[in-house]
Amino acid sequence: MENKLTKIRRTFAAQLTEKYKLKLIIPNNDASDSIFEGFINEMFNQLHKKRTKQDVELLKESNRNSPLFIQRKQLQKDIEDFQILNKRQDAHAVQQIIERVERRAMLNRKYDNREVKSISQLNTQCQSTIIPTVKMFTLSCSYRTLCSELIERFDWPSELFASEYDRCFCKTCYPLTMPNVYQSNIENKYPIIIPRNWMKFGLKIDEVQAKIHQIWDKWATSYHGTLPNAALSMIKHRQICLPGDKLLDGTHLTIRPGHIQDQKAFFTSPTVRYAAQNHYATPLEFTSQRDKYVYTAKIVLRCRQMPDSFTIQGETLNNSRINGADFCDIIPDEQIEWKTDKRGTVIFDGLCVRLTPVYNQTFHNTIYQSHANQTNVHN
Repeated sequence: MENKLTKIRRTFAAQLTEKYKLKLIIPNNDASDSIFEGFINEMFNQLHKKRTKQDVELLKESNRNSPLFIQRKQLQKDIEDFQILNKRQDAHAVQQIIERVERRAMLNRKYDNREVKSISQLNTQCQSTIIPTVKMFTLSCSYRTLCSELIERFDWPSELFASEYDRCFCKTCYPLTMPNVYQSNIENKYPIIIPRNWMKFGLKIDEVQAKIHQIWDKWATSYHGTLPNAALSMIKHRQICLPGDKLLDGTHLTIRPGHIQDQKAFFTSPTVRYAAQNHYATPLEFTSQRDKYVYTAKIVLRCRQMPDSFTIQGETLNNSRINGADFCDIIPDEQIEWKTDKRGTVIFDGLCVRLTPVYNQTFHNTIYQSHANQTNVHN
């Protein structure tokens, strides 16, 4: 079985190289393990660059049925399949991948022993080189993996998520050289501010509603800090929760002490930095089983809001008077808070997570607590 997996892994790598037109030389099937590992390592590097480039292009793409979205989804699936082969933990998944690779090989014998050209022959036709290293490059950054562990701990229904729209904005996946803000298109007057250092998990939405209202073209992007139980209720109900609403766990959403009372409204912000303040996104304690470190966890819903359905107002946390600086260097404090009470004007298309390592700190909420025991607040 081990020999078969090695052969399948090599065949799959060759198939992906051809499929995505990577600038690589495909080794002979009888090449040494070190040469093939070097080839696979460079293949992962190039796939990573291709995926990063597509992510940047998708920030400007509004149509989820566009060829670019479909290509990005397929690329992500191929990457995940190859990683499953590397880990070899899920026997059923591995067998399914083996069958797909073998079927593809039957239809395309280009990489069969009889037809694969030797490396020396290809060197006369191609300027690309293979990096001779046996260290496997992983496309799943450690930050993305940790954030995924947190989401798994919530134990939410997998049907809520659309993994093809996941985006990691850590410094590795979204370098500092990348822009901090995008203008989606000329019809949308609201800029998209990048949530640096956050991991966004895609959420499924009603595509019919999105098409009818032209959500991807015209609706504004905003963020709403909250707690897991309130977030789950809103995602499942597909609408905002207002103070007094009964959540799925049977508790009622209340206005948090310190907030303006008697305001039955839903508050968002065009910048995640404001939405993630402790008054809105209550810190949770999260202990990773992977690296055994303790983290401060925060969750924020990414929203799409109907234009002109909300009131733009100034911040209510007195940050400018206390710290002498705005929350965001793009949006002034006078326009940093959005307020609405119209339920059908907000759609959630992403769950954003941020983890910060902490030591010797005490938190009032942990993700090990049941959702029913957590303090329900309106953010």
